[in-house]
Amino acid sequence: MTAGRAAPGAVERDPGRVEAMFSAIARRYDLVNRLMTMGLDRRWRRLAAAEAHPQPGERVLDVCCGTGDLALALAQRCPSCAVVGLDFSEAMLDLARRKTAARAPGTGNVSYVRGDVLGMPFADDTFAAVTVAFGVRNVPDVRAAFAEMARVTRREGRVVCLEATRPRGRLGRRVHALWLGTIVPRLGRVVSGNAAAYSYLPASTRDFPDADGLGAVMAAAGLCRVRYRRFVFGIVALHVGEAAGSEASAGRDDTEGQAR
Repeated sequence: MTAGRAAPGAVERDPGRVEAMFSAIARRYDLVNRLMTMGLDRRWRRLAAAEAHPQPGERVLDVCCGTGDLALALAQRCPSCAVVGLDFSEAMLDLARRKTAARAPGTGNVSYVRGDVLGMPFADDTFAAVTVAFGVRNVPDVRAAFAEMARVTRREGRVVCLEATRPRGRLGRRVHALWLGTIVPRLGRVVSGNAAAYSYLPASTRDFPDADGLGAVMAAAGLCRVRYRRFVFGIVALHVGEAAGSEASAGRDDTEGQAR
C-alpha cells in the first residue's frame, strides 16, 4: 500500500458507506467482537492501553473509538486521566456513552466527540497519547490518519495501533483465511444479520499492509521508534510509535506477552 493509500482494485473505503455500515451493526458490534476473537480482544485492548503509558492527570485520545472499549480500558488503567473517544458514527458513540455511564466508578472522566480521524477538531500537541483499535484499516488514507494522530500528540508521546493485519508464513495465512474468510462472515451474518458488513472485514484486511508494512506507514507519517508485536499467528498486530522528538528508528517485537 503506497504511502498508506489503497492499491488499485482495493476494497472501497468510502467514508459515508463505512459510517453507514458501522452504524447498522452498532447494536451487535460488541457481541460479535467477543465471539469472533473468543474474548481475546479485551486482553489486546488492555495491552494497547498499557502501551499508551498514560500518567495521572494526562489527556489521552482514542480515535475510531466505536463503542468505547479501548477508551474505557485507558480510563481504567489511569482513572485520573482525561480520556476522549472520537468516532464518526453517532450510533457507535451513543452506545459508548451509555456503556461508560453504566461502568462507574473508575471511568467517569471519559468523554466522546463525533469527528473524522483525517481532520480532528484538536490543536497540535493536545494529548499525551493517542490510540486506535481495529479502526485505521477502514480509513481511505492510512498515512494521513497517522500523520493526524502524530499532530495532536505531544512531543515524545505515544501513538498505539491495534489492528488486524496480513500474517506471514504458511500457517498464519491458513489460519487467517479460515478465521476471516469463513468464520467471521458466517458468525457476523448469524449474530448481526448483516452479511455485507462482515464480508467487508476480510476484504479490508486482504489489501491492508502486513505488520512490517504498517510500521513503515507509521514511520512515513512522521512517527519515530516504531515497533510492534503480533498475536495469533500474526492475524493481529500491536504497533507503537512516538511523536517527533525521540530518536528515529524502527524495530519489531514478535513476543506475545505483557506490555512493556
